[in-house]
This record gives sequence, structure tokens and C-alpha cells, in this order.
Amino acid sequence: MKKNPLILIVLGVLMLVAGAVMKLNGGAPGADAVTTARCQERMKDQGLEMLRRCDEAAFATAMTATDADAAAQAISAANNDEVGSNALAMFLIGLGIVMTIGGVLVARRRGNI
Repeated sequence: MKKNPLILIVLGVLMLVAGAVMKLNGGAPGADAVTTARCQERMKDQGLEMLRRCDEAAFATAMTATDADAAAQAISAANNDEVGSNALAMFLIGLGIVMTIGGVLVARRRGNI
């Protein structure tokens, strides 16, 4: 990469953009249609904010659970998905920043920028 710092800069920016898109589009995993409908039916008297939260898998599962063990496993799986995607997005953002700055520093040292 020392021969062509432009490649390092481009790869860094691409990773940074990919990580930012993942971070902005990420969030709580969505619940399936059946669970969402049951949750909304149960929460219809609780207000609009509670109805909106029924789209989240962990919340909808907690509100419609009949078996505590199954609910705990479903909520844990939903939370693990969210943590994993968030960690990957943050890793890509960090690596993109480091690669971009490294490419700029190498290019400056050579006098290309």
C-alpha cells in the first residue's frame, strides 16, 4: 500500500461509508407479522408509542409471551443480532477512518497531496 496511497484512501472511505450505512440502517430487529399483530392487539389501549414498539422483536415477544423460557431465548437472540451488527458497523467505521488517515499521511509524506 505504500506504493499507491490512493488505494488505501479509497478502501478506507468505502469501509467508512459501508459502516455508516449499516449503523444508520441498523436498530432493533423487527418482529414477524403475527407477533406484531398480537402485540398491537394487546397494547391498543396503551397509546401510540407502545404500538410503535410492537415492531421490535424483543418488545413484541415480551408482550405476547406465554412461556417464559421461550420468550427469554427469543429476546436474547434478537439482542444478540443487534449487538453483532452494531459491532460490525463500528469496526468498519473505525477501520475506514484508520485506513483513510493512513493513506492521507503516506500521500502527504510523498508530496502527492
